[in-house]
Amino acid sequence: MTNKILFLLSFIISVFQVKAQVLYNYPKGQDFYEGGRDGLFKEIQDVVVKNNVKPCEKTEALFMRFIVYPDSKVKFVADEDTNAVESNKCLKNKVLEIVKKTNNWKPAEIDGKKTPAMFSTLFSDDLLFNKLEEGDFIRPVYMHKDKESDIMKFRENFAKCFDANGYRSNTDYSFVLNFDVDTSGAAGFFYIENQSNLDKFNEMVVKCASNTKKSYWKPGYYKGVPIKQVFRMPIKFTAN
Repeated sequence: MTNKILFLLSFIISVFQVKAQVLYNYPKGQDFYEGGRDGLFKEIQDVVVKNNVKPCEKTEALFMRFIVYPDSKVKFVADEDTNAVESNKCLKNKVLEIVKKTNNWKPAEIDGKKTPAMFSTLFSDDLLFNKLEEGDFIRPVYMHKDKESDIMKFRENFAKCFDANGYRSNTDYSFVLNFDVDTSGAAGFFYIENQSNLDKFNEMVVKCASNTKKSYWKPGYYKGVPIKQVFRMPIKFTAN
């Protein structure tokens, strides 16, 4: 399970200071809340009704990360995307107050030991008031040479960028790259599952997944509001 421990490359500015090992996400089969994501949303919506919470004056949508600690306490992960936070301050403050009134958090466990772990989701008034509609989302668009493309083009460019010389192995090697596309279209918050023990290899992974002058992202949107989205890309190298 050590390959699921949060990995932040030393040259990437972290959005939070890791004082202990923190899982990037929950182990498979484990929920961060009683009843899973649906259970959390239902309780949030109950809190909204019970406390007569009011909508924000304008449409706001904000991707938010939290850490659930072994004592079931929950803390918001500060976001480097300050423009998004400032533009959605009403929603952010409201969600933080609502989360304080929720009580069924479940710590992650590894080998029977409770471990801090992150979870994330996109919040909006539509979610708080149970009015979400799938068609309100527009996913990020990958741009190559100023033309709209898709995730397959991203994978192609990644493969062309990656120089595997010097990293050949007698066995197959696979890993999963996780990263955010923020509200400006910047790729960041890289996390490698099953990371290599070679720093230069990991650095190349991040370099090849980052934006360039020729290839970059346009952000996703929710009802016209730019939003952050997480991508998860499996990669496999075959033996010579």
